[in-house]
Amino acid sequence: MLKRTRAFLAVVVTATAALLALGSPAQAAQTAYLDKIQWISASPNDSMARSCQTRSITLASGRYAWGIVRGSENIWLRDITLAAGTYTWQACLDPGNGIYYFTSVLDGPSVPATINSYIGFAVDGHWNWGSYLDPYF
Repeated sequence: MLKRTRAFLAVVVTATAALLALGSPAQAAQTAYLDKIQWISASPNDSMARSCQTRSITLASGRYAWGIVRGSENIWLRDITLAAGTYTWQACLDPGNGIYYFTSVLDGPSVPATINSYIGFAVDGHWNWGSYLDPYF
């Protein structure tokens, strides 16, 4: 009986050690942002200046959700599949009469990609705006 108990305990200890060696479950890759906070008018017009921001980003190959950051929300616009490598990422707000024209461009190892959309802001104020990439892995 003592031999069986020792054998059972040896199996339990070995299995527990093997599980601990595996570590915690894999975490998904984090969402990347190209955003900034600036004063935004809720009533833009053509005479206002265009605002752009650019950064370099290294991405893993895979599929991403890509869209607009407005305030605290991420607004999905499209899915995109990218090759691994370093990209130049740009986002711009171009004021028009009563609305903004938003563009975001990714230029790198994959064919250059663009998203275009119109976006509004409910009230004048300091707003966080830009673009995001959320990996599906």
